[in-house]
Amino acid sequence: MVGGRWVVAVLIPLGLMACGGGDDSGLTLQLAQENGSGQSGTAMLTPAGDGRTTIVLELSNPPGAPQPAHVHPGPCGDLGDPIAGLQNLVDERSESTVSMSLDDLRTGDLVVHAHKSEAEFEISVACAPIPAR
Repeated sequence: MVGGRWVVAVLIPLGLMACGGGDDSGLTLQLAQENGSGQSGTAMLTPAGDGRTTIVLELSNPPGAPQPAHVHPGPCGDLGDPIAGLQNLVDERSESTVSMSLDDLRTGDLVVHAHKSEAEFEISVACAPIPAR
């Protein structure tokens, strides 16, 4: 039975890390498609030190144009004005560092959100709530 205990001791912490369970490891969110966009993906939030967080977005099925992205008060279906701008998604990816700690982002009232394009800014294509701590 020693082997069984070893498997549990290793797999449980790995499962917690995959779900964003550790403070230092960050948090991974699943971006759900909106408005039939066919775009879904992930947002990885990682502490960057000095009260900052790095947010890496990856979305499937990118259009030909850069896609604006932000952190908004939510919920996804009723966005407030952006509180943090993120780099535009280009070729499925964006990486930004915002001046908010991961704890600041985990109020339970914020979302990570992507728009279709600058020209079609009002169309939401993907969104994920940032869970409360």
